[in-house]
Amino acid sequence: MRPLETGKDWSLILYRYVNRQLFMTTVVVTFVLVMVLVSGRFIKYLAEAAVGDIAADVLFSIMAFRLPEFLQLILPLSLFIAVLLVLGRMYVDNEMVVLRACGVSQGRLVRAIAAPVVVTTLVVGFFTLYVTPRGEAEVGRIFEEQRDRSVLELLTPGRFHVRGSGGDYRATYAETLDREAGMLREIFLSDFRPPAEHDEGEGEMLTVWAERGRIIERDGMSYLELREGRQYRGKPGDGNFLRGAFDQALVRIGPQGTRDRDPGVSTWSTRELLASDKPEAVAELHWRLSLILIVPVMIIAAIPLSRVNPRQGRFGKLIPAILLYLLYAGFIMVMRGWIADTPAQERPVWYHTGWVHLAAIAVVAMLYLWPMFQQRRVRGGVT
Repeated sequence: MRPLETGKDWSLILYRYVNRQLFMTTVVVTFVLVMVLVSGRFIKYLAEAAVGDIAADVLFSIMAFRLPEFLQLILPLSLFIAVLLVLGRMYVDNEMVVLRACGVSQGRLVRAIAAPVVVTTLVVGFFTLYVTPRGEAEVGRIFEEQRDRSVLELLTPGRFHVRGSGGDYRATYAETLDREAGMLREIFLSDFRPPAEHDEGEGEMLTVWAERGRIIERDGMSYLELREGRQYRGKPGDGNFLRGAFDQALVRIGPQGTRDRDPGVSTWSTRELLASDKPEAVAELHWRLSLILIVPVMIIAAIPLSRVNPRQGRFGKLIPAILLYLLYAGFIMVMRGWIADTPAQERPVWYHTGWVHLAAIAVVAMLYLWPMFQQRRVRGGVT
């Protein structure tokens, strides 16, 4: 039999052992973070669907197109936390002591996690440079379609439908709805309009009840044609309301829909960002590149940050490490905002995310060099 190559076998065993635990931990952390983030965003969209701003059947399409954006933010943090947890447990269980006794240095640990770092960097780069902009464009298209939907398409029988913005709101209710005939029964409609800037008061309320109604189109505008109804007009809290009855009335609906959403440069392709000198485009390009660079920088920093005393437990440095990660990401976001708000000809040279990354790399280098400096200091003191 051929003798085993001890060094090579040790490396393969170490790589497989660490990468297997990193993979499982990253999957679990990613799942938890995605559920938290997606749940919050889904509740927000669900609230908009409940009031009729968007149709309920597009909720899952919106979430599917937004998922790459969530993952490009969550995957680097998930792998960072996974490295902290896996290596922290190895320190607590004294496995790292055994590895150090066998000659496993921090450099070999860096090589051990190189594969997941490279894979995560490539996935995040693919998402942020290509997939996410396309998803943002699709989300914008869906919201634009929803903005052009008529009230009849969004109205749910037996429920109040509230729409409006800027203090101007309309509540609509229909007991029954025949979508094929376009006919509504037992209609309630309430319009509230705030007072003008130069007027005093609480605004005016118009309340209408009608036996039946339907949506009609005239001169490119949508109207709700009401039949056999009554209307009340006046100020809230004032008993002096004007009352009247009608056989037929038209209520202009207009192009009501969701509030205009301008996704801006987030829907631009990376090639378009490179060709533009707009401050918003430059800031968006810096942000996309920063999301890629943050992966190797912080994952390499996680190795010295995971070093804990067995008495501290595996979570001893988890909170400080996460705070350091958030500080790094926070500086990038601040710089992104400064770049977006400053024209190119007025932008100082330090308005660049590259300085943030250089500072982060310097901190990572200090994390690796500080234990060596302490060891030399102790040896010098003993001598």
